[in-house]
Amino acid sequence: MDKEGKKILGLTTCSHGLVHLFEGVLPPLIPIMISQFNANYFQLGLIVTVFSYAFGLGSLPGGLIGDRVGPRKLISFYLFSSAAIGIFILFSNSLFTYGVLMGLLGLSASVYHAASNALISLRIKEIGHAFGLHGIAGSLGVALAPVISASMGARWGWKVPHVALGLFALCLAFFSLGIRDIHPRRLEGTKEDKAQRRIVILILFFSTAAFLGITYKAVMTFLPSYMGERVSNLFGITLNKVTLGGTVATIALLSGSLGQYLAGRFVGRYQGERLYLLVIILGALFSLLMYWGWGPLLVLSTVGFSLFYFATQPIQNYLLSTYVSQQKRAASYGLHFSITFGIGSVAAALGGLSADKFGLASVFLGSTACFVISGVLCFILLRLRGN
Repeated sequence: MDKEGKKILGLTTCSHGLVHLFEGVLPPLIPIMISQFNANYFQLGLIVTVFSYAFGLGSLPGGLIGDRVGPRKLISFYLFSSAAIGIFILFSNSLFTYGVLMGLLGLSASVYHAASNALISLRIKEIGHAFGLHGIAGSLGVALAPVISASMGARWGWKVPHVALGLFALCLAFFSLGIRDIHPRRLEGTKEDKAQRRIVILILFFSTAAFLGITYKAVMTFLPSYMGERVSNLFGITLNKVTLGGTVATIALLSGSLGQYLAGRFVGRYQGERLYLLVIILGALFSLLMYWGWGPLLVLSTVGFSLFYFATQPIQNYLLSTYVSQQKRAASYGLHFSITFGIGSVAAALGGLSADKFGLASVFLGSTACFVISGVLCFILLRLRGN
């Protein structure tokens, strides 16, 4: 990998971790904010949904813009605007204002995945390995969000985690300005690119991503609270419910980094759709164990779930790079992310409603059902690609 490629990988990995820290900053704070604003699970889940809809649905227009102006400029926009919003949350004193700001933050961050995946696929030759490392950074962001947000929020208040992330985004924003951009529309397509754009295959692929997105948002929103409810202590140490839930969730989710790395290594060696189906099946099994589990079994089940769920992400990014032309790469990644997080975002509000009525465990039973549906669709995709 050349010097410019390393700079791109450095920017995208740090920015990827940050975008998932922004995404995961609220769920660990739910118990604090319920007390602070006299709210309930549904109201906080609704704010997560507002963020997630903006986060997902803004990705498609962001991808279209990225194909025109260049993906690096879009990354810089995400970093500068997210920094401003994160810092401005310091002045938010009502749940409504906070919800509006989180919606704006989701919209600002929505352009990131389309831009970064396009930049990596167009500028770095070792695409599978790069997507794996990029995915690891995202997994670390997801894994560290519960413990960072919970520990800072429990000690200094719920605003501090947002402001700290805003300041980090500002530093990355200035670093991004030193990286040369690329304009995908100036690249030439190939006959192979055109042959791969089969509408049925893309519909099946995006459908699998949508159901996995529902699972992701449901689990990530309520996992810290679920852990706090079902895990009594950490290595014999008794902590408050917020810190315990966030810390145990972080430990379990760190295995997602290993899943990203292994998937990035293997995806170029085996048929992508076959590997995709395998990790979906294994993820479904561990999701079901999370529904049943308490204490150590729940922690171990979450480790397995995280390992295989996050392994799907570099596989998806790799498969999509084989399905579409270079000129439409950012738009395709934007559509992918828009479907995954836009449709998936409804799980936060519906999960909150289900948790209020049937208990938090019902959220994880629903996530298992979504995994099964995704697996069936992936099997059909595998058969079509095989033919």
